Amino acid sequence: MFRSLSFAALVLLSALPVLAKNKCDVELSHGLIITDSEIRIVDNGQTRVQINNDDQLLIRGYWVELSEQETQVLYEYSRGIRDTVPELVSLATDGVNLGLSAIEQVVEGMSDKEPEVLKTQLQYVERALMDKFKRGDDFFFIAPQSLSKIDDFFTKEISKKIHSAVHGSLGAILMSLGDAFKSREGNIEDRITDMGQRMEIISREIDKSLQKKAQQLEAKAEEYCECLNTLENTETRLQSIVPSLAAYDLVQIRS
Repeated sequence: MFRSLSFAALVLLSALPVLAKNKCDVELSHGLIITDSEIRIVDNGQTRVQINNDDQLLIRGYWVELSEQETQVLYEYSRGIRDTVPELVSLATDGVNLGLSAIEQVVEGMSDKEPEVLKTQLQYVERALMDKFKRGDDFFFIAPQSLSKIDDFFTKEISKKIHSAVHGSLGAILMSLGDAFKSREGNIEDRITDMGQRMEIISREIDKSLQKKAQQLEAKAEEYCECLNTLENTETRLQSIVPSLAAYDLVQIRS
């Protein structure tokens, strides 16, 4: 599963602050699970609102009867979510084979076995990312969060965890190399030099990939903001039709 993550996640959404500075500050107040046939607004692991096939509304498990005109508003709301959120999740989890496989390339050949500390730290990275974003073969998940501050999550929390994984694993490798040197099983100076060269090359390639991703996201920022503004307006219309839905207000925008 480690390969399903990415070093690109470090700054993958670094362009989203443009969204906040130029037009709007967007916050999702509840979690969302989206499948082909359902949209579920969740709170603490419990489904509070469910939309089936874009035209049937359930609140806390109770079906809400809507007129044809009201169902059209529900449809617009459902499609607005589908047109916006899955792309955000995909961008947050894209480039999945770049980063952690690069770490493994550095480790490979440097030691007889992958340090246990690396496996443990990468599990922490995976868990932190999946708590916020998750994409499967048939679903998308996004946790409640401020979308204009996603960059903090990637560039601070995830970055710190990946750095811990790298530093911990390299420390273990150096210890292994020291043992090998003591037992005269290899030339430690040559192997350390090789390790440094590999790190430099891989770091440059990762930086290029991250820069490209940031540029792509910057180009999308205005489009996201407009879509989320429209989604909030549709949500407000739907809440006027179904007042109980206001308790599960999903999109909040602070201009």
